[in-house]
Parts: sequence; structure tokens; C-alpha cells
Amino acid sequence: MFKLSAFTLLALAASSLVAPAFSTPIDVEARDSHHYGQHHGGSQHGHHGSTPNTAPHKPVRRANVVLRMFDGAEIQGGASSAVVYFTQEWEHGPVSIKGEIIGLELEPNTERGWHVHEFGDLANGCTSAGLHWNPQGQNHGAPWDHERHVGDLGNFWVNESGDAYIDNQVINDRMSLNGPNSIIGRALVVHMGTDDLGKGGKPDSLTVGASGGRLACGIIGAIADY
Repeated sequence: MFKLSAFTLLALAASSLVAPAFSTPIDVEARDSHHYGQHHGGSQHGHHGSTPNTAPHKPVRRANVVLRMFDGAEIQGGASSAVVYFTQEWEHGPVSIKGEIIGLELEPNTERGWHVHEFGDLANGCTSAGLHWNPQGQNHGAPWDHERHVGDLGNFWVNESGDAYIDNQVINDRMSLNGPNSIIGRALVVHMGTDDLGKGGKPDSLTVGASGGRLACGIIGAIADY
């Protein structure tokens, strides 16, 4: 018969007492995740079971732009009194425009073209504002034409003092402060010539209305809705 020594028997007894503590592997990651969930208000899966806090959507209702004259990248003249305001009472409604364009040395008793351009980039003055804002890829036209740019605003009238006042009016009903047609962060540009509304037959009539050089511009920004 096979016999075990007293020492061997003692060793086997000791191992049987210790083994159950290590018979099941410990999932440290699951344990820590459960601990995190208990102490942070989440489920046993930790932060994966929590719901992120999201702010309610609030559409932009008001915006403005201060127009400045540029010579290349350099601002010309002192503080400008040419400020234009945009208002959109509801998210998918029309945008009304009002403003005073004063101090831009405009020729009296004329019409001058103005448009929203695609980029709010004035690093090189008005030149770097890009083309007209035209997300639908259409030809330039009057603000009431079927074929027109979102940024087409036509012309404003300059009075005998060389200033212009824009009443609170909807000029282009495709324009928006929200969604894919939003003008927020883009540039408003005043041109040196009259916009021919795409009807002049000139090489650039269907792109920029043959409006001439860029006299002044500014970046359109959202403002507080009081």
C-alpha cells in the first residue's frame, strides 16, 4: 500500500484550504466598472449607461455686421457707422434687413450692389471673402428672381449725402440665419458699382452682376436675442 508521510498530509490539507480563494479568476475591469457605477449614479456598466446632457436647440434670431473699408488687408478710415441688422423671427421664416450705411464715401444719388459672400475671411480684406453665397449653384440674379444666389441682395439707394438707409424689409427670402442657407459667419460686401441683376449681358453679369470692385465688407455674426 502507498503511504504518505505526515509532512505530505499537512501540505495537502493546507493547499485545500487556500485553493478556493483562487479557483475563480477575478475580472478586475468588471469590478472597477461596477464600483464606478455605484459611486457616480450610473448602472453597473459605469459611464456607458449614463445619458449625456444636451442643450436644447435654440435657433439664431438676430445678427449684425459692421462694414469697414479695406485697402488690401488694411482697414481704412476711422470707426464705421455702417451697421446692418438681420432678423429672423422663426427658424424657417424670412430674414428682414435694416441698417444705416454711413461714412463709406459712396457716390451720391446712385445705386450700389451688395451681396453676402461665402467666406467670413477678411485676412486679405474683402478679396478673401470669396464668391457670392450660392449653395444651390445657380446663376446670379435679382433677389426676387427664381434663378438667383442666396447671397444676392441687389442694390441699395445712396442719397444726396452719400449715405444709405435700409428699411426693415425682406430682400431675399432664401436667406436664413439657420440651416444650410445660413449667412452667419459669412461676409457682407458692398461694391463700387451698380448690380445689373444678371441682365447686363457682360462676362460677369451671371456671376457677380458686373458690380465692380469691393468697397467695404464685414463678417456677419449672431447677436443676443433679447
